[in-house]
Amino acid sequence: MALVAMSVSTLTLAGCKETIDSSNFAIADEPTVFDYLSDDDRFSDMVSVFERVNLVEVPEGSNYTSSSIANTLQTRGNYTCFIPTNEAVEEYVSRVTGGATTDVSQLTEEQATNLAKNCIIDNGDNMAYESPDFPTDGSFAISNMNDRVLTCEEVSVDESGAPLTESYYLINGEARVTETDHEVSNGIIHVVDRVIAPSSDNVADMIKAADNMHLFSYLLTLTGWDVKMTNYRDEDYEAQEKDELMNLANVGDVTVQQRRNFGYTAFVETDDVYEAEWGLNIQYNEATGAIENWAEIEPQIIQKVTAVYGEQDADDYTSENNALNRFVAYHLLEGGIRPGGFVHHLNEYNYRYGSDIQNPSTNYTVDVWDYYTTIGSRRGLMKIVQSAFESDYPYYINRVCEYDNDRYQQQSVVNRGVKLSLTNGNNDNNALNGFYYPIDAVLLYDNQVRTDLANERIRVDLTTMLPELASNNIRAGAYRAFPTGYFSNITNESSSTKIFYLNVAYNPRGTHNWKDAQGDEFIFSGVYDFVLKLPPVPADGLYEIRMGLSNNNLRGMAQIYFGDDPNNLLPAGLPVDMRQEFKNGQNPGIPWVADSKTDEVINRENDKNLRNQGYMKGPKYYMMCDGLGPDSKTIREAADVDQPALRRIITTENLRADRTYYLRFKSALDSRDAQFFVDYFELVNSSVYNGAEAEDVW
Repeated sequence: MALVAMSVSTLTLAGCKETIDSSNFAIADEPTVFDYLSDDDRFSDMVSVFERVNLVEVPEGSNYTSSSIANTLQTRGNYTCFIPTNEAVEEYVSRVTGGATTDVSQLTEEQATNLAKNCIIDNGDNMAYESPDFPTDGSFAISNMNDRVLTCEEVSVDESGAPLTESYYLINGEARVTETDHEVSNGIIHVVDRVIAPSSDNVADMIKAADNMHLFSYLLTLTGWDVKMTNYRDEDYEAQEKDELMNLANVGDVTVQQRRNFGYTAFVETDDVYEAEWGLNIQYNEATGAIENWAEIEPQIIQKVTAVYGEQDADDYTSENNALNRFVAYHLLEGGIRPGGFVHHLNEYNYRYGSDIQNPSTNYTVDVWDYYTTIGSRRGLMKIVQSAFESDYPYYINRVCEYDNDRYQQQSVVNRGVKLSLTNGNNDNNALNGFYYPIDAVLLYDNQVRTDLANERIRVDLTTMLPELASNNIRAGAYRAFPTGYFSNITNESSSTKIFYLNVAYNPRGTHNWKDAQGDEFIFSGVYDFVLKLPPVPADGLYEIRMGLSNNNLRGMAQIYFGDDPNNLLPAGLPVDMRQEFKNGQNPGIPWVADSKTDEVINRENDKNLRNQGYMKGPKYYMMCDGLGPDSKTIREAADVDQPALRRIITTENLRADRTYYLRFKSALDSRDAQFFVDYFELVNSSVYNGAEAEDVW
């Protein structure tokens, strides 16, 4: 967030006192957020809290001083504020003090800070959220001042399911928005009837607190995964000296990520799912939630999981080779994925994101999905799909469908998959270090799932390969730069490697003519050299490993290496020169020719010629990022604005499902400005690219 970055920068450079440039103050004759609240007696408690709480924490004994949030809310900006009334604040004070008082001044410093920062989203250079911008079943893309994601749902029925006369918004599952869209000079104020106070419990503890997940909660404890998912903040990273800005040639200064949070996502069967599918009679203590008949149901569970995961280390549930441990681990991801953050909508086939590229519409046209790697040493691959062909656009795990080759419309559902829910009734699922989501069927990584996934083209975005993006709510946000060592799946970086995340929605030039999958990309610059850990393949076999490319004269040349030892990888072909131009057959080394609209035979011949040189056209599935939908071009066609999009076939290898593989990318040029572009990778089994039917163009 811009204000926080400003404050930390001032601390780094000045070291003694925070000052706010007078040019940042709001226009005097227009009310600010703080003016509005001060003039309404209903918000006097929050006014006192804002006056008390500092924008940034001041270390004890430091000469540094920080402005209060009250001062901040009088400066220029775009603040989305969910302000509780005095009644709501007093209820909160009574609750956290055990009924001892309703006096807001009696809150501890931590409680007051949470109260102040959780209700404000700093939208930076973007407009504050008006109610039409609220997600109807998901979360806000920008975190609040306390670095927490706020969920939002539009409630249109009562508890009995009867439609309401007038729907309303519910923030974080408990705070009802009673008044919307009070516009002031530096933001938008919405009134809520309850304090917004996200839980400080971790994911595992929140699952244990749910009233319908007793068995999975016990399995987390039994296997030790509850203890392994307690991390939240990387304080060592935050304590490091780091720049505020990092320069990317031809782009300018990009904000360096200052925080590194850990996060987790869990998909959890409710007790009734186990009872219905596995015939378990789960008995638990109403007061403690403890399973009381474990001795009875344990053999039934072990029989089920052993049939899928084998008998290794059968007597040790904490071993990551144990069947029960592997069963639990396949439900868990590193990276705290917010509701609605499983897939990213921007330029899928025929989709129009609407007038606001930063808040895309929900008029979905085709299914969208991505792949994730499950936790632990025995990694699995998980596909999460959002269906465009059901009215509420639900999410499914490991869903397999058949699509036509014309407009990519769903023809049939081969495997329904496991449906997930974004909420869990009256139970909160927004934890300090991530989220959990109820699922409606037992989730197994069995032979059927592995075969299904292996027999489709696995196109995985780099963003989902780096769990830190989800844990720090970076995906789909503004440009970011990262110091070396930030990402756990990027290692062996040279000291000169510079990493940038770019998103077309925040392009400072305002142009949207990019050809990226899902509208975002990574740029590596400097004399870069780094190793990337790949997702696991679901089944043994012969695979092509590909990557998406977007060539232009800002790029460089990279030597790519491959293998299963990150410290000893072998070259995979000749260096890839991303500076080459190749529009319409002008480069025999990359014989790209625009598709004919009438002659598919010629198109297939051109595709074959391109493959013979180790390249493929970009997929038809993605359009230009201009938001024109059917009136735009696919990245397979687009060649009139810039270089066409490509896929590079890096190598073809026999891969094993139980091995971890890596790619190394090393600059072949001694240039500190040359860019290495990374968007997505494809792991494609020979059954797809060399099967009985030709691989489709999607």
